Amino acid sequence: MENTFKPETIPGYIPNILRAFPVTMEILLLSLFISLLLGTLVTAAVIGKRKWLKVIANSYIAFMRGIPTLVLIFLIYLGLPQLAQTIGIDLSEVSKIVFIVACLSMGASANMAEMMRASYLAVDKGQREAAYSVGMKEFTAFRRIVFPQAFGIAIPALGNNIIMLFKETSLAFAIGVIDFMGKARAISSASYGANRLEVYIAAGIIFWAACVIFEYASKFIEKIYTRGRKKAAS
Repeated sequence: MENTFKPETIPGYIPNILRAFPVTMEILLLSLFISLLLGTLVTAAVIGKRKWLKVIANSYIAFMRGIPTLVLIFLIYLGLPQLAQTIGIDLSEVSKIVFIVACLSMGASANMAEMMRASYLAVDKGQREAAYSVGMKEFTAFRRIVFPQAFGIAIPALGNNIIMLFKETSLAFAIGVIDFMGKARAISSASYGANRLEVYIAAGIIFWAACVIFEYASKFIEKIYTRGRKKAAS
């Protein structure tokens, strides 16, 4: 029996898919937090003075930006438990969400590091030197002079990275996590794929709407921050 496309059923699937909202947001927020921490450490190594740390950090960035996230997920999810088992560690009880968060965090941290490095270097070096000349310590100069400017520069790129990270949460369903895409697949499987197209269109609408919200939020924060910086400078 041939399946018939029924566009009128699409809105009805959206609330069902949205039931996976807590899981998707948990993956996104944890991955964002960890990737920012990792990105900060990698950036510190890249702009630091120790050459061997620069080599390691740049190699890490190149590897993470070069390997597809889905491949990384399978390598970590399938390979890490086997590797751990060889040294007597059992990871069979570890939640699949932990593996997904680890993979997304590692992949996103490379983009976060590049964003931070570019934002840091965009701040005029003369301002740092002027801060040092009046007796500011390096950390104080960074906190009061460099970071406020670098953060404002980084907001658009950060917004884009968050959108990219949010879209990559859709890969979690590949190992059975019931996020938005996992929920959509479960709904489709329940009808033996008869409503597959309608369900995935509904999932696409949800992702599109969320990305639009993230984009406008990023622009709003940038506008407010920039306005606040201008008032503080005047």
